[in-house]
Formats: sequence, C-alpha cells, structure tokens
Amino acid sequence: MIKYFMISLIGIIVFMNGYCIKKGNIGLLHLHNRIMILNEDKDSYCRMIGRGLMIMGLGALISSLLSACLNNENYLFILLASSAIGVTMC
Repeated sequence: MIKYFMISLIGIIVFMNGYCIKKGNIGLLHLHNRIMILNEDKDSYCRMIGRGLMIMGLGALISSLLSACLNNENYLFILLASSAIGVTMC
C-alpha cells in the first residue's frame, strides 16, 4: 500500500511541476534548456514540456489509485503508457 502512496505522491509532484512550467515558469528547467531556447519560442516550449509532464503525472496518479483501490497491480501499465506518451510530447 505504501508503494501506491509513493507513486501517487510522485505523480502529484510531476503534475504540479508540469502545470507550473506550462504557465511559463521556465526557471524549473535546467539552465542548459533555458539558454538554448530562443525568446520567441519560450512560451510554446513551456506549453509542450508542461503538457508532457502533466500527462506523466496524471498517469502515475491514476494507475496508483486504480491499483490501490482494486488491489491489483495490472493497472500499472497505465503508468508505462502515460510515461511513453509524455516523453514523446516533450
């Protein structure tokens, strides 16, 4: 049960980071990524990275809640799928 709580907590943290980045807080990204992006591209870059992180966070949260409520680890494939989708969006 504790592993589902930890996955949920990580999912919430990743989702909130994605939300903050999507709103334009580029300071949460590595300095290398901030330097390499042109000023006119920063808004679209933040939206794209933020969406990817939000999808990964939601996937972790949903899969851990389903696995904990239904007492079945078969729902952890949602975590894998959402991570793959989130990474391809970034």
